[in-house]
Amino acid sequence: MDALIDLLLDWIGENSAYQTSDLDPPAVVELGPKELTREYYYGRAHLIPEDGVDDRLNAIYIANEGPEGTIFILSPDQIDGAENFADPRDNPLWREILLHELVHHAQHDHGAETWTCISLSESEAYQMGGAFLREMNVPDPMKDRTASDKIYKSCDG
Repeated sequence: MDALIDLLLDWIGENSAYQTSDLDPPAVVELGPKELTREYYYGRAHLIPEDGVDDRLNAIYIANEGPEGTIFILSPDQIDGAENFADPRDNPLWREILLHELVHHAQHDHGAETWTCISLSESEAYQMGGAFLREMNVPDPMKDRTASDKIYKSCDG
């Protein structure tokens, strides 16, 4: 996993203004859908969907969890296409999810928490994820990254 994280951080460094060569990696914890949902809704259990799973969640980055932050991410075997890989961590769709959260880690390291509109961090992470998938020649499962980008850039939410 360390080599994969280094590879993705290098990609972020090469494809953004973020300096990632000396960036300490966050911890990465793989969870099932119910566990990820519980982590996301920690302290707000009354908001957890009735079936215990928020299908919109793939991963979350918590900057103040652990010494370098923590990424909680769906187990790679939970991601579409996992069955096509001897190691589901080789699935570019799972790697894009991890990359998205590593973008947040780089943003945090560079002061993103001081942004007037924190939603801009999502816009950037989604756009970088799309670029990563294009570079890998993998169809993007997000039907319209442009629409998501506009929503996040509006800073209305």
